[in-house]
Amino acid sequence: MPIAISDEHRELAQTVSEFLTARKSLAANRELLEAPADGLPAFWNEIAGLGWLGLHLPEEHGGSGFGLSELVIVAEELGRAVTPGPFVPTAIASAVIAAAGSDDLKSRLLPGLADGSVTGAVALNESCVAIGGHLAGVVLTVSGDDVLVIDGKDAVKAEVPANIDPSRRAARITADGAPSVTLPGARTLLTDLARLLFAAEATGVARACTDQAADYAKVREQFGRPIAMFQGVKHHCSNMLVAAELATAAVWDAARAADASVTDDQFRYTAAIAATLALPAASQNAQLNIQVHGGIGFTWEHDAHLFLRRATGIAAAVNEREAAADVTALTAQGVRRKGAIDLPPEAEEIRASLRPEIERIAALDEAGRQQALAETGLGLPHWPKPWGRGASPLEQLVIEQEFATAGLKKLSLGITAWNILTIIQHGTEEQKQRFLEPLWCGEEIWCQLFSEPGAGSDAAGVQTRGTRVEGGWKVNGQKVWTSGAHKARYGFATVRTNPDKPKHDGITMMVIDMEAPEVTVRPLRQISGGSDFNEVFFDDVFVPDSDVVGPVDGGWKVARATLGNESVSIGGGDSAISIPVEALTGPLQAHPDRLPGGAERVGALLARMQIMTALNVRAASRAVTGGGPGPEGAITKLQLSENLHEAAAVLSALAGPDLAFMDGEGYLAGIITLANRAMSIAGGTSEIKRNQIAERILGLPRDPLIR
Repeated sequence: MPIAISDEHRELAQTVSEFLTARKSLAANRELLEAPADGLPAFWNEIAGLGWLGLHLPEEHGGSGFGLSELVIVAEELGRAVTPGPFVPTAIASAVIAAAGSDDLKSRLLPGLADGSVTGAVALNESCVAIGGHLAGVVLTVSGDDVLVIDGKDAVKAEVPANIDPSRRAARITADGAPSVTLPGARTLLTDLARLLFAAEATGVARACTDQAADYAKVREQFGRPIAMFQGVKHHCSNMLVAAELATAAVWDAARAADASVTDDQFRYTAAIAATLALPAASQNAQLNIQVHGGIGFTWEHDAHLFLRRATGIAAAVNEREAAADVTALTAQGVRRKGAIDLPPEAEEIRASLRPEIERIAALDEAGRQQALAETGLGLPHWPKPWGRGASPLEQLVIEQEFATAGLKKLSLGITAWNILTIIQHGTEEQKQRFLEPLWCGEEIWCQLFSEPGAGSDAAGVQTRGTRVEGGWKVNGQKVWTSGAHKARYGFATVRTNPDKPKHDGITMMVIDMEAPEVTVRPLRQISGGSDFNEVFFDDVFVPDSDVVGPVDGGWKVARATLGNESVSIGGGDSAISIPVEALTGPLQAHPDRLPGGAERVGALLARMQIMTALNVRAASRAVTGGGPGPEGAITKLQLSENLHEAAAVLSALAGPDLAFMDGEGYLAGIITLANRAMSIAGGTSEIKRNQIAERILGLPRDPLIR
């Protein structure tokens, strides 16, 4: 998914994309590979005429009066097409002047930067290396905490050595003695805006490389089949997509923060996260794109190296390691990203109608609250009526906000809710009434009886057999890794009722009475010492026909519905294990010498942890605007697992010798070290998740050996 979510933003992105395709931006880039010098692209004046350089600038200074949320969309598309020319540095320069310059400076410089008659360049550190510095009429350099604005192309000397990205060359500039205007304390602002806009461009590079690799993998054949069928290639493409999506969410969120205030810590924090994630995403994806293409990708004639050159040039301009260290520093100072979603005006009418009822429920005792939440459908609003409210995404989000204000929580039923929702979707009226009534009081817990010893993540590899008997079925077999089976009253089981049918057919969904004497539950002790999951044995368990959910031999569709019900609700909230940020920043401050990479490594982890919230907010925002589902849900489980693995490594290093002990500073590190692998195994392994991302989102073909 691109940065753009709303209809207006998607139209802007499409317009920019079509323009750059028509003007052959990629070909223009290639023409500069061996040119003696670069200049403005032939279509520069057209870009300026379309108003893109001034999207974020006030109308009185020649701009359009929009915000950085619009500007990052243009920058992303420029990255996708590796467009020549100093658009991004020009936009950064004008954004800084618009935010921190005097009225006189704005009036004097912004109109030229907006109409393209003047280009800009920015040097983010004292080395004074600036992309487009040799072309710029306005140059921003740093001096301590201040920014110097140098007006006049002849005011700086520029040396342009051979560049890694000849399509948009950087220069070493010297401005000693040049007349300048000082923007006091603006260095942080310059850094933040540069991080955001270069990160937006990097996101475009990362996305373009993902698309190129996936498209090539579908058609390139080796050993008699497309290379996209090989798991190694699938996982490269999947990792590329995940990196691009994290970068996209980070840039989108940082632009929202910037539109609220470019001087607030929220923007500084999110801009640092955007640079921390987007810059390495561009570099990694550019490299993996070449890897997927193989030898052809390493040739001069192929376009893959153009994207690697652009990614490298961006990385030279913006120091991602400093950005990551800033994420750590800001987190340690207490900065946290607010996950609020911008709702349309019609939300207020919904809010006014719901608030009295929510306030009434909040005043009840705990038992009364549970009953009222069930009766009103507010406890699980995304469920269909009469059990829920059949709430739209907008109504769900309003309820989420009002619950937070009133100190209420939605009903949290976990696996039980996923199973019961499936019964609502596929069960009989009698089953709905029978199984839903005890649900609201929390009297009955359900488990999922899907996984089997010989199948692992292959949910359709069902060997548990159901044999037809009078009035129902006799079930025999074994399930394993069943969370909560030792506490469950009922289980939702996949049972093979017709072994003569293909693998995904001949499966029937059944409700198993976990208290039946023919059911044996054996807790499995985990490496952490606890026993959260179990193996379950069926020995001639009788299941009446009234406990069959959905059609006989048609249970795979029902099972798929259950697996999908985990993420049907919308809103804020954590969906898996999370590590308190203080557990990372505190030990780092106490023992900075113990962790290789120090604040930079912790910052990269904190950025990936924070972006889980941004992914959720972005998915909810898309739902509110009427957009279809995005890839966020598919990548969240995988990324949460990766985050937990890295957290274990970081905490272990910071614990030092105390890692040997399960107390004090070593306690949390020890627990996470022992437990973190569960996340990348339970609920489908990370390897399976990568296959699913590659196949279901990127459209890569499945292995023909899989039936």
